[in-house]
Order: sequence, then structure tokens, then C-alpha cells
Amino acid sequence: MKTVSFLLFLSVAFSMPGYAQLLNKLKQKAASAVNKATTSNPQSSGSAATATGSGSSTAPVPTSNNAGATASSSTSNNTKMEYPFIVLPDVKFYFSTQPFTNSNAGAKTSFTSGDFIYGRLELSDKTLSEAFKLDAQPAKGFHYLNYGILITPKGKSPDQLNYDQTIKYTVYNRSRPILIREGEEKNTAFNFDVLPEPSKISTLQGTTELPEKISELKFAAGMDNYTSEINIRQYFPANGTYAVQLVLWNYSFDDWGKPLESEKNIIALGTLDYQFSAKDGATLMGNTKKRYEALEMKEMMKAKLNRLPDWWNKPFTSGDAMLSSARLTPMIKSYISQWGLTYISHKIYPYSATGWTIYTDSQTGFPVSRRSNAEIYLLYKEKDGTCHIASVTIDESYAGGGTYGSPYLKGLWNDTFIECSAIK
Repeated sequence: MKTVSFLLFLSVAFSMPGYAQLLNKLKQKAASAVNKATTSNPQSSGSAATATGSGSSTAPVPTSNNAGATASSSTSNNTKMEYPFIVLPDVKFYFSTQPFTNSNAGAKTSFTSGDFIYGRLELSDKTLSEAFKLDAQPAKGFHYLNYGILITPKGKSPDQLNYDQTIKYTVYNRSRPILIREGEEKNTAFNFDVLPEPSKISTLQGTTELPEKISELKFAAGMDNYTSEINIRQYFPANGTYAVQLVLWNYSFDDWGKPLESEKNIIALGTLDYQFSAKDGATLMGNTKKRYEALEMKEMMKAKLNRLPDWWNKPFTSGDAMLSSARLTPMIKSYISQWGLTYISHKIYPYSATGWTIYTDSQTGFPVSRRSNAEIYLLYKEKDGTCHIASVTIDESYAGGGTYGSPYLKGLWNDTFIECSAIK
């Protein structure tokens, strides 16, 4: 089952299995940061763009920076194309089914939908920082490039494409910032993910147009936006060969860190051929979910607790019969059993407000439900042996005539890992 945060992040692309049990439980959790990822921003809301090229599928052949070139134009200079940007000359892209290290060995230009794909950009005589003017970025303590991807049927001429199938649209609307790790800006080459194996994710993207904190860059970058359950049929409507064009680019900034007009954006273009088969669809969608899940789990582990909250062992009695241990314990056990979780214990936050919050219909003003103001926290163990602390709420649906139905639980909210050894 998909979680709400997963669907929000991929309203143009995502969904997740894998650690499904935990994420299923969190399906009601709001994720505002992820929600931002679904918004289309001029200049920054997409996924990736590439360059075109040709050559032997067994030798390291660079792809062209000329997005309009044919497969035979492996050495074309992208400055010959007419784009409303500053297009970097002498930039070469390489692609492989294995992550690159210090060279372009193993590069090829054609891939199938059964392949994992990794990219490498090589500059002729400048560092990444010099070519893309990364030092002008207003972000402090880190650098980033914007990364966009455009997927179109192979062989379509520019006049056959819709506006949203152009490099210009991709730069403006389908790009997201990706992290340049410390020291990478000094290199004349840059390795990045296109469609990585879930266990080999190396390129992290953000959701905001101009990231201010390195912590904002925490999602998998690449083709996930196009291989999700939501979008895969739109971008790959039939079996066949598709051109996958990638764009790596940066704004030009003024002295105050404000982006200049879009015509001064600095971009590099590359392309690969992608042979799609619908029989690989389920695997592609599954790997998209696994990549999201892997990074979601990584973020959750960062917040892992090594002790119980200070208030946990303080004596507290609510005085409300509905919140008594005799009544709540079986309710909680029954509720979490649907995910195969093991109940450990629960506590009511000692300074919870009493009473209920009533929710009404926005148009009629009539009551819909009410929620207890008590804050209920529980400790539980997952099937994999990890321990968690989370909160649940008690809700009641409106039954008419000023009455409400039987109470039921919702959550788990704010689910956090905790060391099992910390639970006494």
C-alpha cells in the first residue's frame, strides 16, 4: 500500500513498497516537504535531462551535447544549437549500466528498460565550479546543479513535439536541484544517477527551487519521476525506443545572489537511447518505490532515539475513563495488529488538554467527527525487530442528534525509531 507522503512526492511520479509495513502505517502522516516536490515551479520542478550520442555499445563513447543531433553525431558541439540559454561547449556525457568511478570506462549509448543506468559528465578544461559558476550560488556551505530529464519517442522531429516535450520546458518546469558533494565542485568530471539500483543511490535531489539547506536534498534523483506507477504509461505509452535527454544546469546570479534572466542559465545537454518494453514495467515501478523507501528509511534512522522522553516515566492520571489503561490497551493492540506489530506499552502525555476538538463540514457547518485532545504515545516492535515510538489519536464519527459513534484510533503519527535497549 502506498503512503500519503509517497504519493504527494510523486504526484507526477512516486509510490513505494519494500519497507511497506512501516510506511503503510504512516499512510495518514502529512509530509509538507514532500508535498512541495509535486508543485511545478518555473525553472525547477522536474527530474532530469540528457545529451545525445552514438558509437559502439561496448566502448566508452561520449554522447553529444547537441540534443538535436542524430546517433552518429557523437562529437557535435552543442553551441551550434539555438537554445535561449548559455550552452556549455566541449562537454561530453557518458552512460553505463554500472556506476562510474574515475573514468568513462564501460560507457555505452543504448539501454533497455531492464538496465540500471548511471551518467558521467566530463568537462574539457574547467572544473565543475568554473564551468557552471557554482561559487555564485547564494546557498551557504554546499553547491548544487539543477537536473532535468526529457523523454520523447525516438526520431520525432522538434516540430512534432508539444511544448512540454522541449528542452526549454524541461529547464523551466521539470528540473530539481541535486547535491554536489564537498570537493566534487573542484573536479572536471561529475558522476550522477540516471536510473540507479536501489542499493546504489548516490545522487540526491531537493524539492525547492533554490535550496537553502543541505538537508533539503534527500530524495533520489533521476528517472523515478517517469517510472512511477502514476506516470510510466504516460511517458512510455508503447514498446519502442525513446530518446532520454538530460540537462544539467545552473542559474547565473547577480552579486546579491539573485538569479538573472533565464537566457543566462548555464546548461549542458546529453542523450541516450532507451529501449522500453512493457514487460519490465512492474520491475521499474517496484524499483522506483524501493529507491524512495531506502532514502525514507535513511532519514528516519537519522532521528533514531537512544532514550525515552523525559516525561515518559513521570506518574500521570488523566481521570478520563475512556483513557484508562484497561480500555486503551486492547484498543491499541487490536489497531496495530493489522500491520503485524507487537505492542510494548503506551503513555498519555501528562499535560494533554482535556475535551474534544470538533471537525465540521466546510460548506454546511455540520459536525463530521471529533478528536480527543489527549496525546497518546505507544512503544511497539516491528516484525524486523526494530522498536518505535509513535502517537495515535482517538476519533469518533458524528452520529446525528448531537451524538457520536464508538471511538476508534488513527495514526501512527510522528513514528520514530528508538533503541530497543532504551526501553525499560
